[in-house]
Amino acid sequence: MSFYTKKTWMLLPMVALLIVATLSLSIPAGNVYADGAKIGIQSEMGYQGKIKHEKWNPLKLTLTSDRDISGDVVVQIQNYNGFGYQTSYVQQVDLPKDTPKELVIGIPGAVLNKDNNQILFYEGSYTKGKQVPFATGKNYVQASPYQGALMAVLSNDPDTMNFMNVLNGKGSSVNVFPLKDANVPTDAMLLNGLDVIVMNNYASDTLSEPQQKAITDWVNGGGTLVLAGGAGYAKTAAPFADISPVAANGTATVNSLDELEKLGGKPLKLDGPFTISTAKAVEGAQIGIAADGQPLFASKAYGQGSVQYAAYDLAMEPVSSWAGHPDAWASVLRNNLPMMNSQNGMYYNSLMDNLNYVLEYFPSLKMPSFTLLLWMLIIYAVVVAPLLYYILKKADKREWAWFLIPIIAVIASASVYAVGSSDKTRELAHTINLIELNGQGDAVKSTASAFFTPRSGNYALEFGENTYLKTGQSRNSFGGTAENKSFVRVGQESTTLELRDMSQWSLAKVWVDHQGTEEMGRLAMDLKLDAKGGLNGKITNDTINDLTEVVLVVGGSAYKLGDIKKGEAAAIPQDPKQIIKFTGGDLSGMLYPYSQNDPKQRERDILSNYGYSKGMVNKDAYILGWSKDHLTNYTLKGAEVDSDQLNFWIQPVEMDWGLNGEINIPYGFLSPEISQVNSPMFGVYPHGVEMGQGSLIAEFPLISDGQVKYSELSIKGTKFNNNVTMEIWNSKKSEWEPVTDANNVHTINQNPEQYIVGNRIRFMITAKDQTNFMMPELSVKGEATQ
Repeated sequence: MSFYTKKTWMLLPMVALLIVATLSLSIPAGNVYADGAKIGIQSEMGYQGKIKHEKWNPLKLTLTSDRDISGDVVVQIQNYNGFGYQTSYVQQVDLPKDTPKELVIGIPGAVLNKDNNQILFYEGSYTKGKQVPFATGKNYVQASPYQGALMAVLSNDPDTMNFMNVLNGKGSSVNVFPLKDANVPTDAMLLNGLDVIVMNNYASDTLSEPQQKAITDWVNGGGTLVLAGGAGYAKTAAPFADISPVAANGTATVNSLDELEKLGGKPLKLDGPFTISTAKAVEGAQIGIAADGQPLFASKAYGQGSVQYAAYDLAMEPVSSWAGHPDAWASVLRNNLPMMNSQNGMYYNSLMDNLNYVLEYFPSLKMPSFTLLLWMLIIYAVVVAPLLYYILKKADKREWAWFLIPIIAVIASASVYAVGSSDKTRELAHTINLIELNGQGDAVKSTASAFFTPRSGNYALEFGENTYLKTGQSRNSFGGTAENKSFVRVGQESTTLELRDMSQWSLAKVWVDHQGTEEMGRLAMDLKLDAKGGLNGKITNDTINDLTEVVLVVGGSAYKLGDIKKGEAAAIPQDPKQIIKFTGGDLSGMLYPYSQNDPKQRERDILSNYGYSKGMVNKDAYILGWSKDHLTNYTLKGAEVDSDQLNFWIQPVEMDWGLNGEINIPYGFLSPEISQVNSPMFGVYPHGVEMGQGSLIAEFPLISDGQVKYSELSIKGTKFNNNVTMEIWNSKKSEWEPVTDANNVHTINQNPEQYIVGNRIRFMITAKDQTNFMMPELSVKGEATQ
């Protein structure tokens, strides 16, 4: 054996030891398992395993340890199938020996499987502690978003509302399930994935005060609460009397429910006296239908949500199993049940996700002046070439060029860097706020923000209390994406976001959700139609900010109101130059046309994405405006991060129909609302409805205030393509009547009352094949009777 061979064999053990030592140093502390503790884990995601896409869903974990131990539970979610970025949701927990401990963590809804998420436990903390492997149970969550409606039921009868399952078909999907008292969270955000909560003949005072408050806050933020029970209504509604649409005052019996029968479209025969609760509607409530002079259904808006009242026990026969019951409640809940596959064009990404690229239009970060850089280049070329050569030749020191040229190059490079980085030396933020006003003084605020990092490293951002965060992919200064790791810890007083391993000059994206609503004021409206159907009146800015470029969209027209300062008003313009009439398409491009410099790119893209996300069409009515005030602030090391903010304000329109004498409401002011869809493909977009083979049922709401005697109902847009037909519901005959007008207008002036049920006009559109079309419009004439 040669010398080199012997030497090699002698060195092998030393090399092996060196490799082992190096690897041991490179392994993160978090991957070294602590000895001794054996922890078991069980998990339950969402409600009965169902979660909603881009909503906050509860993840309930049950942990059991064989010894006392404290630490951080980390739910780590890898986004986009393992590429790009990961978000970890952290919660501290104390585990007493052999005692099961439950904790609930809010998780944004997405496709979850063993390849894109894991649950970890760190003794002490995730920053310094050792990872303890789970001895039993799965260390990941598996779930897929549910596209239909989730309806939770609190009732003495667990089968209450099961009749809604009849609506399940090719296009609609409703999942009804009983909810136990213990599973009602105390955090409103964890109810975010539910569409409707039904309380029927239920002692709701058995819920704790935090649970009751969570439900109230959930309604305030956009949920729908149904209060019912007949003789048991009082015990159902007691904790929610302040938001109920009625004040109950006893019970009564009825022998028929004619209006409910019309609403359901099927014969309803009662076996005998049927008990209902008696009540008086409170201010601001709307009566749906009545029975013997008593409201059978009523509703009232509360914040961004609504509370529905039903005067009877929903589980009581013969109404519970009545064939028309599902259709009746589909009409009652027409605005509250999402249609399956009807994600308004945004199933894969939420509205805020689709604003991801808009966050990169960072006003404070600008490209250096091209002219300045050009002059610097010219000066450098002149100095390095002819000027330096002339000076050195004159001084007979041309050999100095060997060190002078590199020195000048370094100085020039440093100058260019200084110019290019002059605005990139401190932390900055670009924030977009969506302010959805409810017209009552409150608003739901949604926030997307990009945080700029001037240096590489870790950053800890602090947000206000009751804040839920989701992070997005980082983008570096060279236009590429970079992996980042973020840790979110929701505390009682604040929510902390730790951004780890951020690169220099990169943007970290964060989406911010808040519980309930905030006091933001409202846009007060005084809008009336004259006898010829012309719109006049004014809009008063009673919000907390001055607003710019305010636009009123109603009746298929956009009225430019200009800037309105806080406390001031603007009249509805009559100048045709200030009015944009549109029959379809994207309004954003009409309000903010494309241009070379494009100063309104952010506004156009925000409005366009909002319109597609919400399924807004030309017949929708709303007011929008803008401001740049600081409405969302977060801190770094106790100091507020400097932020460019753009705020989009929007509020639904409330018309004062002026019920005094003659009524003439032109096309476009009464928008149809879809209650049922039976189609495998369906979507509502600014350019119209896209639908596969199947049908939809929709209703035109009529004037809800006062009493009106209608003399004429006229539906325009009844002539579709050859694939589409339309029918109108005759409540007197309880049958569908075909609409065959070839002139695109269907006019009813003979006994129009027979087509009105529950103060609405119901119609059905059927498609023989995949197609698209614009929804019809309604015009009404009549006279106020009181």
